[in-house]
Amino acid sequence: MRLVLPASAMAAIMLALAACSTVAEPAYYGDPVEGLDVAQRLCSSCHAIGREGTSPNPGAPPFRFILARNDPALLAEKLDEAVSINHLRMPTFYFGEHHAEDLVAYIKTIQQPQPAQLP
Repeated sequence: MRLVLPASAMAAIMLALAACSTVAEPAYYGDPVEGLDVAQRLCSSCHAIGREGTSPNPGAPPFRFILARNDPALLAEKLDEAVSINHLRMPTFYFGEHHAEDLVAYIKTIQQPQPAQLP
C-alpha cells in the first residue's frame, strides 16, 4: 500500500526537515587590515606593532616575534577570552567580534625570526 500525502502536508514536512538541518558557519581567519587597526588602538602603547622598532614598554615583546612563542590559534583564543598572555602585567582587553582573529591575522603578516638572546 502506498501512502499519498496532499501537497500541503508534503510542503510542511519538507519545511520541518529544512529547519532541522544546520549549515555550519564558515571559519573566520581574520582580516589583517582590521588587525592593524586593533593593534594601533589597543596595543601600540606597550608593544612595537610594526616590522621594526622597540616596544614602548621594554617588557612587552614586539609583535613581529610573538608567534615564535605562541601558537596562532591558541593566541587568538586567549585574546578572545581576555586571558593574560605570558605575563601578568598585560592588561585584560575585551575585544569585539573577530578582533582577536583580526589581530592574529595582522601579526602573521609581520613575523620575523626571533633574534638569539644575548648572554
